[in-house]
Amino acid sequence: MEFKDVLQHRHAERFFTDQQIAPATLQEIVTDAKQAPSWANAQPWQVVVATGKTLAEIKRGHLERSQRGVAGNTDMPVAHRSEWSAASRQNMATFNGELNRHLLAADAQATYGQSQDRLFNAAALVYLVLREPVNSWAIFDLGAFSQTLMLSATDRGIQSIPAYEIIRYPDALRKMFGLDQTSRFIMGIALGYRDRAVINDFRSSRVASSEFLTIRD
Repeated sequence: MEFKDVLQHRHAERFFTDQQIAPATLQEIVTDAKQAPSWANAQPWQVVVATGKTLAEIKRGHLERSQRGVAGNTDMPVAHRSEWSAASRQNMATFNGELNRHLLAADAQATYGQSQDRLFNAAALVYLVLREPVNSWAIFDLGAFSQTLMLSATDRGIQSIPAYEIIRYPDALRKMFGLDQTSRFIMGIALGYRDRAVINDFRSSRVASSEFLTIRD
């Protein structure tokens, strides 16, 4: 796939089919991602991928906690909207309005929460972990790694969504993977093949480049 096509096809899918991803393909995707730049070549990322029985157990536990209303306790604090700039808050409001209209028109409002509770029916969950001490530069590096990973997946016909929901219960994940408290779950990415669910037809808008770009000569 041409790189421009990869960029255009990368999309946050919110529900996947039951089709599995070959282990070799997952290995290739993660291997591609390690080409991302990092501060002084620190390469701070640690990656845990859940598939098969492990994934099924994670999904069961997550659904049970979510349905009981167990509060999330993520390792990286959630930023309240008041902590974002006015422009970002407006973009969030626009996104929420667009998504709500899309779901309302299709009478599919319930599917949003259901997809999150079921961790998007992902074929694989990729957990991006940093070992303490965690600093802002390491988080920046992990962002570059995650985008490279998602673009690599798209190039292979596999879609993705990075989501808070995936790392909502980090203590349960540490127990599952045998990790101690020095391993911090920063982000999770769901991978899978696109389902025909209505929620996957939604496309969020992007602001005009002129609103954020300055070029001076």
